[in-house]
Amino acid sequence: MSFDFDVVVVGGGPIGSTLAYELSKNGFSVCILEKKKEVGIPLQCAGIVSKRIKELNEIPENLILNEIKGAFLHSPNHIINVKKNHIEAFVIDRIAYDKFLAKRAIDNGIKFFNNHKVNYLDHEKGIIGFNDKKIKAKIIVGADGSNSFVSKTINNRTKCFNGSQFLIRLANNEKNKIQNDFNHLDSDFVDLFVNSKTLPGFIWSIPVSNNNNYNNNYINLNNNYNNLNKNNNNYNNYRVGFFSNDSYKEQNEFILNFLENNEKFKNYEIIEKYHGKIPIYDKEKKLVYQRAILIGDAASQLKPTTGGGLILGFEVVEIAKKYITKSINDNNISILKEYEETFRKKYSKELNYQIKVQNTLEKLSDDDLDYMFHKLKEKNIDKIISEYGDMDKQSILVKEILKRGLIFTILPSLIFKKVSKIWNI
Repeated sequence: MSFDFDVVVVGGGPIGSTLAYELSKNGFSVCILEKKKEVGIPLQCAGIVSKRIKELNEIPENLILNEIKGAFLHSPNHIINVKKNHIEAFVIDRIAYDKFLAKRAIDNGIKFFNNHKVNYLDHEKGIIGFNDKKIKAKIIVGADGSNSFVSKTINNRTKCFNGSQFLIRLANNEKNKIQNDFNHLDSDFVDLFVNSKTLPGFIWSIPVSNNNNYNNNYINLNNNYNNLNKNNNNYNNYRVGFFSNDSYKEQNEFILNFLENNEKFKNYEIIEKYHGKIPIYDKEKKLVYQRAILIGDAASQLKPTTGGGLILGFEVVEIAKKYITKSINDNNISILKEYEETFRKKYSKELNYQIKVQNTLEKLSDDDLDYMFHKLKEKNIDKIISEYGDMDKQSILVKEILKRGLIFTILPSLIFKKVSKIWNI
């Protein structure tokens, strides 16, 4: 049987482009089919990732807009400050980063076709149809996001939250006044607000940059960098958003109401609005079928508590690369099943912990949240979180809280009875 490519990756986002690049380094012929006209647009994420991104993938320093050392966690009436002495996360230019990863793949010999929407798939023969054309590949990778066509041919439709985000700007004098009044709108801290109306999500406020000026580097996939000096006082820019089951219209109204009634954001200016789907992690989702595998958002490989998937996706790239390589070299597509088995073995326990955290929070009212925050402050939870908190492996902190018996004291007695069933305690 003849094939046009060893691997066709459907979706040219950061996970798909990275996997394609890694496979091309192993000497395979790889093609990327991207349905968008322009990679990375529109922006559909908060753009904050743990510092581990530098260990897992290449990222140009000029695409890191800010460095984060901690967070302020807000219940309706209480605040917990979590901070570390070192950098924990980066705020990145996701549009430029997506373009960078796509261009890196192209420069390494990947055939990249944008504006090519896949509309046909034969898993057994490896045939992919798009734009009235068809090609054949030994392996098909579905990296085509939350509305994945490849996933729909393997699974039921992916369940998703809606996510909405505003890019806002504060005037310099307003920023200084707020910082003096509240002493916690620092450029290296994020603010996370939770109440019964935001659950199972939360509102985030992310300072975009710690510089007054920065070069926003957009990459032309066929040429070189095009440096656009925005010169727009990004020190005062914030990404404010949240995810929920609400419609985009309802979310817009909610964010506007939040901004209007929050002293920290007086006299704000809306620069841009973004919307997107956030897949809900599904432990039953099938990831492999004959010649096709799923990865990233298409596989619902995201953290249940935050909807973040970039770090997890880059980790899973290594697993996918291993079994795709072995499958092609051994001419045995049944080896692909080991990709799904390995993913579940490595990540199921962590992701299930996060599902339990999310299910616990969903049961809390505003009064319950305030009670919990009050008790957590009494127990010096800020120090515990600072020591054991990890953006990517939240089970470490959960296990420490359970080990110390804190869950027995931080929740109202009536709620504890419901929560104990979730945690089997």
